[in-house]
Amino acid sequence: MKVEVEDYVKGCATCQSTKPCTGVPKAPLNLITVSPNIVPFNIINIDFITKLPPSKGFDSIMMIMDHDCTKAAIFIPCKEQMDTLGTAELYAKYIFPYYGLPKWIISNQDVQFTSAFTRELCVILQIKQNLSSAYHSQTDGLAEQTNQ
Repeated sequence: MKVEVEDYVKGCATCQSTKPCTGVPKAPLNLITVSPNIVPFNIINIDFITKLPPSKGFDSIMMIMDHDCTKAAIFIPCKEQMDTLGTAELYAKYIFPYYGLPKWIISNQDVQFTSAFTRELCVILQIKQNLSSAYHSQTDGLAEQTNQ
């Protein structure tokens, strides 16, 4: 009887259209292509590690990782309430003097990266911005592994 019911449900268009999907949808894999002339910190991934116990006035860490060339990561102490300007100041102090401006920034959708200021700055400086979203871990999965 079980086989007959399964066959009936598989053949019924109404049953198939109203059957709930119980699995998490798999996101398509959109790989980030690497240019042949890559240099360190040309494509970077920025993420924040938050909700940490306070230490010397800081409660978070800004992680900036070289996405393609070396996979190196730089961890910068910061505060969770930091805004777009604070993020830019930390980049200017700890990364820019050594590596310059990136060509591509990969980040999640924190307000520091989705603000009008950041979007406009990326347009002016010709920096591609790649914002990840839920169920698209292939975008910043490498950063999440580094954070752990």
